[in-house]
Amino acid sequence: MYTKIVPVSDLRRKTNDVIDMVREGSDAVYITQHGRPVVVVVDYARYETLLTQAKMLSEQVEHPASSKASATSYTTRLAGLHQGVWEGVDTDTYLRQERDAWENSPNS
Repeated sequence: MYTKIVPVSDLRRKTNDVIDMVREGSDAVYITQHGRPVVVVVDYARYETLLTQAKMLSEQVEHPASSKASATSYTTRLAGLHQGVWEGVDTDTYLRQERDAWENSPNS
């Protein structure tokens, strides 16, 4: 993903190109007028994701007690994403080896 800056004059002439940039993976296209940003163009799916994230954060601020449950489920979901990576690995041994390597490093 990358961010692109486009003057409003270019947007007028190349609207389809700007839309294609956003669809092809640009994180956002900043539209400037007189050298200053005035609007941002993002992909619709990305926009919906941002709205959902903003709503979740707002709810966590408004209801801190329920945010702990939300954080727990988020942590559980993240842990599940990498569950297959650790199958068959003795994590205690792995972590001991990492700790020992860290302790024996020249920078410690």
